[in-house]
Amino acid sequence: MKVKRRWLYFILILLNIPLGLATRWAPQYFPTIIRVYGGDVFSATCIFFGIRFLYPLKSVPKVALISFLVCIAIEVQQLYQAEWAVRLRNTPLGILLGHGFLWSDCVCYAVGTLMAAALAFLLEQINYFRN
Repeated sequence: MKVKRRWLYFILILLNIPLGLATRWAPQYFPTIIRVYGGDVFSATCIFFGIRFLYPLKSVPKVALISFLVCIAIEVQQLYQAEWAVRLRNTPLGILLGHGFLWSDCVCYAVGTLMAAALAFLLEQINYFRN
């Protein structure tokens, strides 16, 4: 069942990435709330799905906690403003690191993590994905 779960989360990652990028690159197609906060919510769900992909047998609450802490660590590192860090954030990798600390991003990460955990819990209740 571990392989089936990995495929499930791999597919969820592949679906999640274009949605998250679309909120940044084509915001005109989304309502204001999704345009403003959607990218951070999708980032958190993608991190959850990625960690679940790597650790398919860990409990959903553990994966949720780990992924939320990763999100918060990424957000907190934005407070560090050394010249080399700012230069790194201005590269294509910068989309992963972000540019400025916002408390609202932390709320978005919590929402995204909870949404992903709820989806994982529901999908894993299907007999096909059970251990």
